[in-house]
Amino acid sequence: MTDNQIMKGLFLFQNVPSLPDLTALPPPTVFVKGESIYAPGDHPKALGVVLEGKAEAVSAQRDQAVLSVFEAGGVFGAASLFGDGAYVSCVRAVSNCRVQFLPEALLQEWFLSIPQIALNYIAFLTDRVRFLNGKIAVYTCRGVTGKLYSWLNSHSDESGAVSKLSVTKLAATLNMGRTSLYRGLEELTEKHLIVREGGKVRVIR
Repeated sequence: MTDNQIMKGLFLFQNVPSLPDLTALPPPTVFVKGESIYAPGDHPKALGVVLEGKAEAVSAQRDQAVLSVFEAGGVFGAASLFGDGAYVSCVRAVSNCRVQFLPEALLQEWFLSIPQIALNYIAFLTDRVRFLNGKIAVYTCRGVTGKLYSWLNSHSDESGAVSKLSVTKLAATLNMGRTSLYRGLEELTEKHLIVREGGKVRVIR
């Protein structure tokens, strides 16, 4: 897709009858593989949109666990906006990539002039809060579902994919019955925390 197609497809512009002038955006920023894009205390107050390449959000802790992966059209940086708190994770370039930044001041201008863009942004944040609340609920659960989710999350790759599972072996590994395991998988699927495709599972991040 072209840069223009990616920008027009953003969640911000859903159901917006007349788009703002995208030609007035600042030029995209180029990052080389391994370069930091966002870090706590060192980031622009802007929403980032990946136009080309791949980036990932990692924990600021020593283990630097991968939290999210962003490819063309992926958006990050919402937590850096409209407040004084520091961005709590790090975003780095997995490959050479180009990022279009949408500064906070520009977003405010759009929100005031085109209310539908503001509503789309609120809906986006609401979905993120709902998703994170679901994750917290699972992580704090001491039962089968929490135990299963923790295992899947720790055994998934950068994209969230888990190698094809043997239900029998996994049940034995987690010391639970097959029925309980299937029930846990169903619950995680219903909460939109995993996607099941045949015998494969992908953790949603």
